[in-house]
Amino acid sequence: MAIFPLPSVDGEDSAKNGLACQTHSSAHMKGTNNGSQGELCDVWRDIHGANNWNGLLDPINPILKAEALRYGDFAQLCYDAFDGDTCSKYYGTSKFSKRQLLEEIGMSNSGYRVTRYIYANTDLLGSIFGEKSADKSVWLGFVAVSTDPNEIKRLGRRDIVIAWRGTQTTEEWIQDLRDLLVPARLSYKCERTSKHRQAEIPSANGVVRIERGFLSCYTSTIYSQGTSVNMSTRDLVSEEIRRLLKVYENEIDNLSITFTGHSLGAALATLSAYDIKQMLHAIHYNQVPVTVFSFASPRVGNLAFAQQMENIGVKVLRFVNQRDVVPRVPGVFMNENMGFLSKLLHWLPWTYFHVGVKVCLKNNSPLLKPTHKLAYFHNLEVYLHLLDGYVGHRKPYSNSYGRDPALVNKSCDILIDDFEIPPKWCQQQNKGLIKGPDGKWKQPTRSLKKEEEEEEEEEEEDELK
Repeated sequence: MAIFPLPSVDGEDSAKNGLACQTHSSAHMKGTNNGSQGELCDVWRDIHGANNWNGLLDPINPILKAEALRYGDFAQLCYDAFDGDTCSKYYGTSKFSKRQLLEEIGMSNSGYRVTRYIYANTDLLGSIFGEKSADKSVWLGFVAVSTDPNEIKRLGRRDIVIAWRGTQTTEEWIQDLRDLLVPARLSYKCERTSKHRQAEIPSANGVVRIERGFLSCYTSTIYSQGTSVNMSTRDLVSEEIRRLLKVYENEIDNLSITFTGHSLGAALATLSAYDIKQMLHAIHYNQVPVTVFSFASPRVGNLAFAQQMENIGVKVLRFVNQRDVVPRVPGVFMNENMGFLSKLLHWLPWTYFHVGVKVCLKNNSPLLKPTHKLAYFHNLEVYLHLLDGYVGHRKPYSNSYGRDPALVNKSCDILIDDFEIPPKWCQQQNKGLIKGPDGKWKQPTRSLKKEEEEEEEEEEEDELK
């Protein structure tokens, strides 16, 4: 007999194309509004950090929690859609096209449309973070925009979300996070228009430095089928944000840009938010709020980077499992926790500072088994489970079941046996193989051509307009 009441299982949104089951909790697809706390459309700027989340964290505001879980689901989607089977000829890509992605993963009612995929240089990821793909580029995430009128009304604005995937090999790349900080060198030419004088970007107090591996991943040229496409990950993101800003220029005062990611993805979300906010200053769109909801983020830069994030107005809410080691690196020996000494020695190429506001999630859920496996403490579904029951600092876990507890066992074995949920249950049916008319099993053809994606983007731009 189970100690805890088990949540009901809703199979309506079971993922198609070989995913054995629904992989996301439908409770947070479009978030929830608590009437006693007001509507999201009325308070969204506070939820996105306009006042640095003062008074919203202890106890945590239910609307803020629901929104953080919703953005966490976007980050988890990147893992669920990633083809991580090294035997697959499509290893390193998304299992689904942009048009299919949200529906196939069980998020068709999110109210968003994916407009662009994000790739990175696989040679670089292989040498630094332990990932390779059959092609010369690896899929890291996506850009999406809210298009459903009901969702836009609920949000109180149109939202552009950029979601980043973490690496599949945490244990390997964490050993490489001993690299030194290097100058960021991320800048934009400030534009002058007939309506505005030449834009100005707030000056940094010192040289902004970024961890070398993260910066290289973000700025290195991407290769496809052995030929340079003369674009970096940075170019892909900034170009798409510029395009969407042009499409929705009449809504610019009621639009938000939100970054989310986990682990390496959280670091890239933080770095790209910094970069995009500088771009917004340069093109006179600095009124557009830029917010990061990060999970298990390592340190990204130095003191000047942290200060400049505040100067230009990037808001970061960092969720950290207190038993996760990844948020403690790099900068193990010199970081923001060293107080005056770290500020005195901030110029050293190994002095790191975290950014934003930290929310510490205690590993205090009674639904989780005791474990010493570091990978489980770092797992994103475990993070989202802990956040779902988080009430506030030094407050016990709340068994609200807003999020299905079974999700923590998707790739772990940490849920208590009372639930009778098998470990690592989320598997692709027949490993993606399909049976053809001739009775033979084969891997279905999946297009990797960038030209086809560009055609889709042009069609979607026309539809958006």
